[in-house]
Amino acid sequence: MTHMLNDEIDRIVSQIEPDLIAIRRQIHANPELSLEEFETARLVEEQLGTLGIDHVRRFGGTGIAAIVGTANGLVVGIRGDMDALPIQEESGAPYASTRPGVSHACGHDAHTAIVLGVARVMHLLKDKLPGRAMLVFQPAEEGHGGAAAMIEDGVLEWGKPDVMLGFHNWPLLPPGTVGWHPSASFASSDRFTATLTGVSGHGAHPHLARDVIVAAAHFIGEAQTIVSREIAPLQPAVVSFGSINGGTAGNQLPDRVVIVGTARCHSDDVRKAIQDALVRIGQGVALSHRVECRVSFDSGSGPVVNDPRVLSTLVRSCEEALGSPHVYNLGQGTMGAEDFSEFSSRVPSAHIRVGSKRKDRETMLHRSNFDLDEACIAISVRCLCYGILRLMNSDEWKAI
Repeated sequence: MTHMLNDEIDRIVSQIEPDLIAIRRQIHANPELSLEEFETARLVEEQLGTLGIDHVRRFGGTGIAAIVGTANGLVVGIRGDMDALPIQEESGAPYASTRPGVSHACGHDAHTAIVLGVARVMHLLKDKLPGRAMLVFQPAEEGHGGAAAMIEDGVLEWGKPDVMLGFHNWPLLPPGTVGWHPSASFASSDRFTATLTGVSGHGAHPHLARDVIVAAAHFIGEAQTIVSREIAPLQPAVVSFGSINGGTAGNQLPDRVVIVGTARCHSDDVRKAIQDALVRIGQGVALSHRVECRVSFDSGSGPVVNDPRVLSTLVRSCEEALGSPHVYNLGQGTMGAEDFSEFSSRVPSAHIRVGSKRKDRETMLHRSNFDLDEACIAISVRCLCYGILRLMNSDEWKAI
């Protein structure tokens, strides 16, 4: 049955590919920032309505979820993000952004089209499905908590997915290929702020002041030893500083310095160890330099860790769709972050990267010249639909 449905998937995807590319270009030309995806959400609702999918609901403001199928088998969720970035587009594409300073420089326009493609295929096959498909169109992935907002609004309780699938276009791989990570696909990302308060004074009389500039330098230096001396060498982790502000004149010692950075890693244990170390270093610097040092955290996305059972099924499905030589084990995951972690930390999940490299340019995600090879849209729909069917086969799922 699965192979017969795969043939039907191939036929349907071939028919709908031009429509999906047109949808992607429409969204690309009209990008919307995080939490502002009003037109994109309306387009998604219109497309789902045209298909006749009536089990649709909004979550987290502009987020949308839909259920296809009526069988009592496995519920397989698939998530695609919708938001754009505050980046001026310089791609030269005829469908380039019409909104100054805003563009789909991460490919979320294609992601939305891909999940709409999955929705079309699943709807046309709904009477043959051994389970149900849950389509999740997520807003505000770019650091604005869209996944958490949808979950807080009840999307998981509403759809009750047994597993979740995530994906991202990847411009370092050619179209027709898929990459996967054996464990963690993405790192956690936590912003931290160290606020140092001392006593200001004249540069000629440092002994009458309590110098927060020197204290800040020691804090940064000590923090750089966390990864090299407190984290096991084979555990991915990075501590970076992006901002340091204090002082207004070269001959005056300020009374306050604020340092902002990020910490990233692939496990919750390492995440806690880094945070504990930053607090401890702050306390030590405060004591040795006679200043106050308060370290606070703005916790972001957690690590995206693949469930081995779900990943195995999805990888085999991609191999069936594309051929084994075109499906790569990428080894270590990236140190970038993805709030798909909000789903993967609650539901067994797997995340893959779909090759989207264009032959005519060197680019990467979040660059002004970003564009993708639109062949990745149909390829993604095929791979994900194959995976959904495999996962819905309860006997195969239990055997993994």
